[in-house]
This record gives sequence, structure tokens and C-alpha cells, in this order.
Amino acid sequence: MNPRQAEQASAERPTATVFESFDGWAQLLRQTEAQPPAPSQQPEVAGPPEATAFRPVVRRQMAILHIIDDGRDDGETVRIRGDGVSIGRSDGEILIPHDISMAPMHARIDRLPEGGWLLTDLDSGNDRGTFVRVLTAKLRHGSVFQVGMTRLRFDLGNPAAPRLIELSAEGIARELDCPAPHSTIGRAGCGARITIDDAFVSPLHAELHQTPTGWKIENRGLNGLWVRIDAPIKLGGPSQFQCGEQRFVFVPLAD
Repeated sequence: MNPRQAEQASAERPTATVFESFDGWAQLLRQTEAQPPAPSQQPEVAGPPEATAFRPVVRRQMAILHIIDDGRDDGETVRIRGDGVSIGRSDGEILIPHDISMAPMHARIDRLPEGGWLLTDLDSGNDRGTFVRVLTAKLRHGSVFQVGMTRLRFDLGNPAAPRLIELSAEGIARELDCPAPHSTIGRAGCGARITIDDAFVSPLHAELHQTPTGWKIENRGLNGLWVRIDAPIKLGGPSQFQCGEQRFVFVPLAD
């Protein structure tokens, strides 16, 4: 996808549909932050302000993509200096060949002409998908999200009795009632209203709320709340996303 096509995709497919805010990235990026200089012992003397630190003003900004190693906060770092990068199991610039849950060509990040970056799922399939980590998200009929290693689909076919459909590689594993106006999701045996037998799920992992404008879900778990994207979304700041079982941290450098 070239920049012009990315711009058209962004315009034709609204992105501000389910995502309200992204989790903070302090823990993952702490190792890359520069340490502040020690305070000077000399008395301050008034004078002209120091020059602004050098940075490019003509060429376009870069971005950094961290490919997170299993169970760690760091991993391989890829610098995106061109107009985009594609990710897949067998095709693309970034390859994760041993992840059988990833599509051959799974997702792509493109630079937008007006600034910012666009994350697109490349038709990886309903049983795969590209997921972004969110703090809270609006849920619509058919929205798919992940807690721990478990993926759930929100079913609002009957507004009076919404359900969560637990998905597996073979299809539907379970159908779970989601009572209004509030339900909790957590690990089995820990007191949540909706229980998941998954060691990666926190005792209280997420909360669902029925609001005057619809349903929303909020993260409460250590391993985060991940929502599948249904259309290309603009990455305006540091973001985490997942393809197959591989997680990434994307950091655009400021304009």
C-alpha cells in the first residue's frame, strides 16, 4: 500500500469507532528513556535561552517498532525510515516464521501524507486478526476482544440478554451470559461473574458496563485488554498491537 492508498483507506474507513484510549507504555519504554542530567551545583545565571536540540525539519519523521520477546519488556528494535513496513509469517519486511497463528502476510503500518501512521490488518482471517491494546473500548455486536489467551465475541443479538461467545481454533467453545448493566470477567475460581479457565487471565481482568450509549469494556488485568481492529486505525502515539501470538510496541517520533 503506497501513501496515497493509505490516505484513501483512512478516509474511506473511519477509524475512531471502538477505541477510546491506549494503555501507557512507561514500563516497556523505560529502558530506552534517557536519564535526566544531574542538577548543577553552580548558581544559575540569567542569560539567553539555549538553542533547541537538533532535529530534522525537512525529511519525514521516523518511527520505532519494538518486537517484544516472550515474557520480557524488550526485544528487537526496527526503525521505520521509509513509508511503511509489513509483517507476516512468510511475507513482508518483518517475519515471524515460527508463529503458525500468524497469516503469511498479516498486517502493515503505513505513513500517512498528512502525518501519523496507519495500522491495517491484511485480511488475516476471522480466526486470526490484528489486536490493539486498549484501556477501554466501546463494544458493538460482533466486537472481538482478548483477555489472557482467550478470545471472546460480544453478541448483542438480543439486547435484553447480551452474551459473550468464547472462540477456539475449532469455532465456538462456550456461550456465556453477560447480565446488564454490569459484569466482570476473571480467572475461574476468583469470584468474577464471567469466569475463564486461563492462567494468563487476572482474578479480575475486565469490567463490562451498559451505558446510555451502549456497552463498553475496561481493562483491569495485568496482561491487558486487546481488541480486534475491524478497519485501519491511525496510530497517533505509542501503541501496542498483536499479530498471532507476537506482540509489538510502535513508537512514532514526534513531528
